[in-house]
Amino acid sequence: SAPQPILESHELHSMTLEYRRECGRNSVLESLTDVSGADIGNLADGGFVECKHLLRLNEGAEIVRGRTEWRPKPANNFDILNQVPSQTT
Repeated sequence: SAPQPILESHELHSMTLEYRRECGRNSVLESLTDVSGADIGNLADGGFVECKHLLRLNEGAEIVRGRTEWRPKPANNFDILNQVPSQTT
């Protein structure tokens, strides 16, 4: 997971997962996310944001560690193609 403001203004660029152990169907899990690389209140300034993730059992044993990198979403799809939309009359 990532904070809602990041999901609204950025798109996933890369993800790395390190599996530590399995968990069972009835396991109680905690999901933790630490945001770095940008002030969560100033995401409009652009730039990449990195999140470190940890999924663990409620007693503390690690299930998986993750790292995600988020890039700003383009203003529209035409930014990706470096094209200007044609106008229809």
